[in-house]
Amino acid sequence: MPKVKLPRKSTSIDMTAMCDVSFLLLTFFMLTSKFRPAEAVPIDIPNSRSQIKLEGVMTISVSKEGTAFFSLTKREDRAALLERMTVVHPQLKSLTPDQKKAFEGLDMFGFSIAEMPQVLSLNPEQFKAYKQKGIPMDSAQCELGEWIYNTRYVDQKMKVAVKGDKASNIKAIKKVIYALTEKADIHKFNLITTLSGSSSNNSTEPAESTN
Repeated sequence: MPKVKLPRKSTSIDMTAMCDVSFLLLTFFMLTSKFRPAEAVPIDIPNSRSQIKLEGVMTISVSKEGTAFFSLTKREDRAALLERMTVVHPQLKSLTPDQKKAFEGLDMFGFSIAEMPQVLSLNPEQFKAYKQKGIPMDSAQCELGEWIYNTRYVDQKMKVAVKGDKASNIKAIKKVIYALTEKADIHKFNLITTLSGSSSNNSTEPAESTN
């Protein structure tokens, strides 16, 4: 008796659930991703062969025009620093909650303490168009040194990094070193560079340690 051959049927898999999950994951990543904010000033950093990953640091950036900018990586550190500066500068007590929130959201800033109420009142479009003149760092009025010194009260173990444009005037770098050593008593910091031969300044931002 001949064997009965059963007809072969192709396997069918319902992909509806998998597609739903994929779209949900895609939507989640789109809504939670945060683009890297534009820097207040573009800085073309020099090359280096050493590589040290820096995280959770205070960074002093020096533009090619010789102006200084200050930044902290953590929002909570910026909030604590502002509270500390309010004690040292009573005029900052007049800052509104919205102005304080605006400061906490700044990844980098370069304006004087006297300008703060006006600058922090600007809307995002106005702030983007605002030309920041840098933080005063002359020996007579070294506000940069005050920001650095009071950051030490926020976190005594916080690392310090200097990000200088390779075309910057050496006098501006000397002023930054003066603010670090004479005003804040910091004698060990890092110089942010990019890897030699790399075309991007914003990939890993390695640093070369210096004393």
